Amino acid sequence: MATQARDIPSIDTLSRTVSNSFDLSSSPTATFNSPPSSFGGLRRVSTKQLKPFATQDIKVLLLENVNQTGQAILRAQGYQVEFLKASLPEDKLIEKIR
Repeated sequence: MATQARDIPSIDTLSRTVSNSFDLSSSPTATFNSPPSSFGGLRRVSTKQLKPFATQDIKVLLLENVNQTGQAILRAQGYQVEFLKASLPEDKLIEKIR
């Protein structure tokens, strides 16, 4: 049984379809833009204003010796950070995050 020959997309075509990049922000006052449609239709831009929140009211528990830079970034943004060098058994973890 013979098969039909198909055109293979060029490298340029492939790179255009996967080269979308998006800026991510951890700012509570940033706006969110929906990614472009992958269906090839008209691109509809939707902007949603994010509601600010008080980072000092949010507690973060880091387990398994998270690196100091990560801890410092969270603290600098105002989060209450607690870290442990090891993981916790399920019962102690449930108690800790209550």
